[in-house]
Amino acid sequence: MQREWALLRPDLSFTSLGVIHRMLRAARLILDASDAFLARYGLTRGELDVLSALRRAEEPLSPTALAQTLLAPRSAITMRLNALQARGLLSRTANPADGRSSLVVLTDAGIALVDEVIPAQLELEDALLADAPPWAMEGLAERLRALTSMWEEGRGQQAGSSKDRQRGAPETPG
Repeated sequence: MQREWALLRPDLSFTSLGVIHRMLRAARLILDASDAFLARYGLTRGELDVLSALRRAEEPLSPTALAQTLLAPRSAITMRLNALQARGLLSRTANPADGRSSLVVLTDAGIALVDEVIPAQLELEDALLADAPPWAMEGLAERLRALTSMWEEGRGQQAGSSKDRQRGAPETPG
């Protein structure tokens, strides 16, 4: 794809296209395998993310905290919580600190499901990476973490900037 574009538009650099396209393709392949695996448990990736976040939490979480942790829209979190609660995997109680909000915890069934799925999910992920050459894997997690941290930080700055503009704060050039 890069070569074809370079022939059509030699005035442009397509380096980013090669990197981003490969990352998106890798994500699609991983998600396809993971989605098929999770379907056997009746879960979606988003639902497993919610269950996993709750399992790791030391205390009940609010839907807003889950949305922030998972970088997901609150409406998506609400849909996932409703589906998981209907299956008896989590429960919600009123938040004593904010009567408009709730706190979410896993039920015993939710804990058991997460504790069953996570080891099997890790086996799947290990299998996906098993044939990768060592040179390709060395330091890859750290390089990807650096990229995602940079993008997430930029996302937060953009969100903060738009909130500042909504409040009428002066914009800084940049």
